[in-house]
Amino acid sequence: MKRSISSALAFVFAVATVVGQSPAGSKAPRAGTAPAASSSQSSAPVQPRPSPAPTPTPFNPGVAPAPLNSPQYSPAQLDFGALWDGESAKRTLTLTPPMGGVVTVSFPGGGQFWLTEYRVFGPPRGGSKNTPTGQNVPVAQWVLKSRNTLPVGKSTPGYYPGIVEAGDQIQVDIVFQPVSHPKGIAFGPPEASIVIEIIGPGPTKSWAVKIPAHGAFNGSRSQ
Repeated sequence: MKRSISSALAFVFAVATVVGQSPAGSKAPRAGTAPAASSSQSSAPVQPRPSPAPTPTPFNPGVAPAPLNSPQYSPAQLDFGALWDGESAKRTLTLTPPMGGVVTVSFPGGGQFWLTEYRVFGPPRGGSKNTPTGQNVPVAQWVLKSRNTLPVGKSTPGYYPGIVEAGDQIQVDIVFQPVSHPKGIAFGPPEASIVIEIIGPGPTKSWAVKIPAHGAFNGSRSQ
């Protein structure tokens, strides 16, 4: 009887010992401490907060672009090079105003520069041109609307106005022709420069462009 009781007590003690043990390799957290983060949580990269992308300005089809208030012209300056006595050189200034109206060329003269022609052309129209192979090729040609011609030596300093319409083109011919006295003494300085100013109306305000012109005089070849 005593042996049976001893065996029962030994079995109960063994069961209590097994139930009270925690799994191998694990420890219960102490009271008041947060559980440790797992390895998968600690190794995850920190993702930045998404910032709002810039919002483009919405296109408003009801707003028209600002009108062009200045003309298109070329060249920016007139270079006549160096000339000998009796020689002359011509340069052509081309300008397309932004709108119709009165366009005025302010010509300062200068004694060796001359305004010889002022032309106004209308927008190109369809036409044809014969090629070397005998075929007619469509070609857009400017239409001459007006022309004011002055001989060399006859233009005077002043204002030369012209009436243009939208899309017209203006062409101004300037001639540089230095002269010398019969004895071969150069008339005027060896170099001459002027500034030609063209003024016209624009959609918002009047415009003005200035084109410098420069030429040199070598004198007489007999010197």
